[in-house]
Amino acid sequence: MKKTVVALAVLTASTVFCLNAAENNLKPKALVIMLDGMRADSIENVYTPNLRMLRDGKWQPGYKCAWSLSAHTIYDAITVSGPNHTSIATGVTSKKHTIKQNHKSTCDFKKWPSWLVRVADARPGTKGLFMYSWRWDEQISPDPRVKFIHGSDAGNAAAMPQILAAADAPDCVQWYIDWPDHGGHGFGYYPYTFGHLNTVYLSDKAIGDALKAIASRPTFKDEDWMIIVTADHGGYWRTHGLWGGHCETIPFLVAGRNVSQGRLPGIPHNYYAAPTVLTHFGIDWSGFDLDGKAVGTETVTDAKRCLKDGLAVYMPFEGKAPAAFANTVKSGVTAESRGKTAIVGRGGFLGGCLHLATTTNGTGSVCLKGSEKLAFENGAEFAIAMWVKMPEAQKGDSVIVANKDWHKGSNPGILVTANKKIESKVGGVCFNAGMSSGRGRIDVGPYDIEFGKWTFYAVTRGPDGVLGYYQGGRDGYLYRISFNAKDIKFKTGLPFFLGQDGTGKYPAAFNGDIDDFALWTRSLSYEDVRRIYEAGRNGIPLGDLL
Repeated sequence: MKKTVVALAVLTASTVFCLNAAENNLKPKALVIMLDGMRADSIENVYTPNLRMLRDGKWQPGYKCAWSLSAHTIYDAITVSGPNHTSIATGVTSKKHTIKQNHKSTCDFKKWPSWLVRVADARPGTKGLFMYSWRWDEQISPDPRVKFIHGSDAGNAAAMPQILAAADAPDCVQWYIDWPDHGGHGFGYYPYTFGHLNTVYLSDKAIGDALKAIASRPTFKDEDWMIIVTADHGGYWRTHGLWGGHCETIPFLVAGRNVSQGRLPGIPHNYYAAPTVLTHFGIDWSGFDLDGKAVGTETVTDAKRCLKDGLAVYMPFEGKAPAAFANTVKSGVTAESRGKTAIVGRGGFLGGCLHLATTTNGTGSVCLKGSEKLAFENGAEFAIAMWVKMPEAQKGDSVIVANKDWHKGSNPGILVTANKKIESKVGGVCFNAGMSSGRGRIDVGPYDIEFGKWTFYAVTRGPDGVLGYYQGGRDGYLYRISFNAKDIKFKTGLPFFLGQDGTGKYPAAFNGDIDDFALWTRSLSYEDVRRIYEAGRNGIPLGDLL
């Protein structure tokens, strides 16, 4: 059963397979790994050779991986372990399993059993195992056909390879690893701390040992293993349970013989694990009323495009004004300085920079005249990249770049603000967009500010409606959080401004510097953003990459 998916816009076609292992006359096996407190961007930033090997389809010959670093937790409970662990196991969200917090389980597991129990029901004689280190998990769908093992992460990591390599290994395994959450609470999830990075590394090593054990099985060639890796939440500072992307954005990897290699489109959720593995076992779950769906068959690959494609505005701010305001890309957009602006020849991130400051003589901004007439791909694909430095805390929710009226957050358009609080006591750099659904807006972030230091920011919306919001510093860590922006209200009739909202009249003025600013009428892939960032932090401006 093979077919081809024609991917959207700048995405190339990918191959689609059937997840059902039975069609290959191989014995289905499954290992579902739940990482606690694992940010999706950790896979790219931390030393995680085993997760990367799995993601890149290089684990074993014939095995591929469908993956996402834009996956999310459940939406109807806060981002804590209890409700998300239950959702990963059962395939339903909090509305059905009723778990809202870390408390004694109230779920009716006869109605919403775990995938381990459902496989045991459909395939009598199948052996199941749930290994965990957090005592709360012993409440999740207890059943005599599923063996529960509670131990420390270190003890479990040592025992799991032996269990998987054994001739009588269980057919279905769910494995919970607490290490990343322990490191996050103890030292901080974001910005990264050594204590958290080390626990992510330990988790990756444990997963690698388990994968080696599976591949060493004498019967491995006759088996069809599905490996799923996901998380219950990410983290911000030393906590989680907040909204804004830091705690919701998690990884989701599904590897197997019958999986398509590539990125999963859209935003998958951690509760997709249960229906995906049930499909792998050939179980018809259409009557189970699950909230998730089976994924792994349809993937997309980002097309490789020249960075100059779709580049409408590029401003390196070199030379003297007004020539330094000249747009280096012929797109019908011109840059017009308003108020008190200055081109600083020294002290810029990559040479010169745009200096905007609030003074007794007024405030400064740059209007990108004609940007309101640009044709953006698929109506709302875009990308912005820039380096920003702020000397001190901003007064009010000042604007770095926008094409919207910021007097109301639900107004159409997009905006990056230098000072906004999202459920945290300290303001940071946030992204805002007007939406046609929900509460009429999304606020993504905040990213913390290191005053007096240049920091990279990028934001892009792809053809599948996924918004990626990035931050990077000189340390080489490129943070990324995601949001579903399918219903974004992008067009406003207002031009883009630097240092102001789209009206050019917002009272809170931006006090800081901007360098190497770029605006595209298309989306950028993760690889595009990483390339621009790495070049910049090594002293190479975007212009040299074009």
